[in-house]
Amino acid sequence: MSFEFYEKAFAKSDKTDAILVVDGKKLHVNKAILSYHSDYFDKLFNSAFREKSMEEIEIKDVEFEDFATLLSLVHSAPIKPTKQNAENILELAERFLISCVKQYLECFLKQTNIDRLEKIRIGDKYQLDDLIQNGLNQYPSDWKISITEGTLAYKTISDKTKIKFLTHLLKLKE
Repeated sequence: MSFEFYEKAFAKSDKTDAILVVDGKKLHVNKAILSYHSDYFDKLFNSAFREKSMEEIEIKDVEFEDFATLLSLVHSAPIKPTKQNAENILELAERFLISCVKQYLECFLKQTNIDRLEKIRIGDKYQLDDLIQNGLNQYPSDWKISITEGTLAYKTISDKTKIKFLTHLLKLKE
């Protein structure tokens, strides 16, 4: 999407009272909405940080489009995530402590056609149990774990999730 699209979505209005700047691009936001949904922004806007009184607050180490999409998901006109940016937005949701976005993205990812093991890996990384289960449920009863064990995605998931995986496959065989 073009910058103009994001600029329009985060234009100054009578409902905005703060400006977040990412890569020199301004996002006009409402402090109360962000504070309600995020402990990070609550502390930023309402604690004794110097940012509380700043007219513009720079947000570093984020991609503009991903960050704008993240913020839009707690506003009245959300920008739909994509399969390609969903994991980046999950990472930002964790960084900026916006748990409702994690729940939204979990539902979104469950509906996508991304690889089942990728769903399990992402679910494991971001503690999304329903996404893990969704990925597990896509395995057929005759699946051989040896096909999966050598993959990088399998190697990166936690032992706890590997146990869930193996238990699920054993139950399918019964």
